[in-house]
Amino acid sequence: MKSQIKIAITGASGLLGRAMVDHFATRGHQIWTIGRGKTSSPLATGHIPWDPAQGMLESDGLKTMDVVIHLAGANVGQRWTARHRRAILESRVLGTRLLMHALKEQDFRGTLLCASAVGLFGDSDMLHVERDEAGTGFLADVVKAWEQEMTWDDPLDFRVVGLRLGVVLSPDGGSLQRMKPIYRCGLGAPLGTGMQWMSWIHIDDAVGAFDWCLQQTHLRGPVHVVAPQPVQNRNFSKALARVLGSPHVAPRVPSWVLRMMLGDLADVVLHSQRVSPSLLEQSGFIWRHPDLEGALKDCLCP
Repeated sequence: MKSQIKIAITGASGLLGRAMVDHFATRGHQIWTIGRGKTSSPLATGHIPWDPAQGMLESDGLKTMDVVIHLAGANVGQRWTARHRRAILESRVLGTRLLMHALKEQDFRGTLLCASAVGLFGDSDMLHVERDEAGTGFLADVVKAWEQEMTWDDPLDFRVVGLRLGVVLSPDGGSLQRMKPIYRCGLGAPLGTGMQWMSWIHIDDAVGAFDWCLQQTHLRGPVHVVAPQPVQNRNFSKALARVLGSPHVAPRVPSWVLRMMLGDLADVVLHSQRVSPSLLEQSGFIWRHPDLEGALKDCLCP
């Protein structure tokens, strides 16, 4: 890889996007943000306007890029009204379709790194590897449609990697920071049965996996971006309480209560997702935070 490369990033204002911009910019690479309005980062060299809902992307700006990182998509973590379900699906499908069309049109010869999600496998206790078939349910259908737009099985002049992310743990936001005050008050508890599996990843390792997949030119298609050891929700809950020095005596939260409060959004925390990062392991990737307790301490105990 060249010592300095040009990278364009969609979703650069999000939790993962901000970390991605910082990671690559501090390594001397030039960053262009892709998004509505003006650039979202002071570290960016430039900005490429787009609006997937309107089918608008100033694709001339992609001509000189070496890498495109596609992270944009409507937030899954808010109530799934009919309108928001449509936004979750269309933001991913239309955005990826628009980007793929533009890259082909501009004769792109670099690497496209697309975020995806382990939600592809639905609610399943089976340990899934990259080649496994999709499951069922809303999120599984969204990810399946999303990945179909990546067309990595087609003959292309550029490499496409779909990085299926688990739950991202970060000191700067996301679900972990929303749980922190609840657990500090001693009210943290397992959700539902507590037996459902969680596939998680520290944000440093998520960013590191994108960088790794960029460098490992033999990797293409789906890659699971999760820690080596998924955990059950009850064990995640105990570890979080232990790291925060809080009691863990509150009764588990019944599934029916979560569904009454969250509607179908409860699927995000009640569905079991047990995923193996087999391709990352086989290619020699080294995690900075491979164990849950260490990752939680890094995020919550600076």
